[in-house]
Amino acid sequence: MNEFYLIVVMNETEIELAKTKNKNCEKNLKIQKYLEDEAFFFKVSSSKAYEVLQDVGIKQEKLKEVYRKLISPKMFYDLVESKKINPEDENLVVKYKL
Repeated sequence: MNEFYLIVVMNETEIELAKTKNKNCEKNLKIQKYLEDEAFFFKVSSSKAYEVLQDVGIKQEKLKEVYRKLISPKMFYDLVESKKINPEDENLVVKYKL
């Protein structure tokens, strides 16, 4: 399982936990919408990505490592190959040459 799907699962867990404790989960519901796009982390600034990662439960000391995996060249090429990302997209914040 790649890092992206782990983030999706972690976010779903945060939502369920909030619901069982009758806490507000609006932020994680928004994140759930963002994560419908597998290229999300390539389209946002690193500060926004770190914010999302913290909100799904990634610890501060792991943020940089997890973020690097999410925007790795391999992840980029896999998304291009599966047509989930267009390498010519002007909205990409992070991209690699093919």
